Amino acid sequence: MPKPSKDLSERRTHKRDDLVPRKSAKLSGNKPPALEELCIRSAIDNLDHIRDVGHTDTRLLKVILPHCTPEQLLKIEENTKGRDLSQITNELWLGHYSRKFGEDNVRTVQERMRKTNKIFKWKALYQAKLREQDDVEKKCVQRLRELYKESSEKKDSRKLQQIELMPPPGRKRTFSSVGGGSSSGRFGGGSSGRFGKPDAGAKGRLMKKARAEFVASNQAKKFSQVRKPR
Repeated sequence: MPKPSKDLSERRTHKRDDLVPRKSAKLSGNKPPALEELCIRSAIDNLDHIRDVGHTDTRLLKVILPHCTPEQLLKIEENTKGRDLSQITNELWLGHYSRKFGEDNVRTVQERMRKTNKIFKWKALYQAKLREQDDVEKKCVQRLRELYKESSEKKDSRKLQQIELMPPPGRKRTFSSVGGGSSSGRFGGGSSGRFGKPDAGAKGRLMKKARAEFVASNQAKKFSQVRKPR
């Protein structure tokens, strides 16, 4: 039986190799994540539920804790028993201080620590600055309330003054008459709504004078009639 040629054998071998899956560089880069990486991701996603980290490897904490908010980081430090996390968290608190209060405040604090030759943890500095800021805000709010109260009292005082200066509603001036004529104001017979009730004595004297003048005029008329020639 004739043996297959060399070229045919090579072609068949090449065809079988094509059917075998090969590991490319791209496929090798998509390896499933390791268990440690999955644990780190899970811890970061559930930071709200983490309290006591116990004796977790420092290397892992340096990856997980930078994702904490100030509140989460404070909760973890306060609840972790038998372990000081400040060696890991001090730099994290410095970052929170800088983001919250600005780089200028960071430089000011660093300069003060250098001059006084004292070192403070950035966690304590963050909490102290936060309390100071809260006190300032409370004082500002209280001052605004006092200014608003003073302004309201001044407005109420001006309203009361205006009400006192206005005359009572429905009050009208009165008029009086003397003898046969009527007069008003200070030019009348001694009475006016402005000056109160008329004087009874003055009114009586005026009436008496008017009657005397009337009688005198009648007597003069009769006397002239008597002396007329007939």
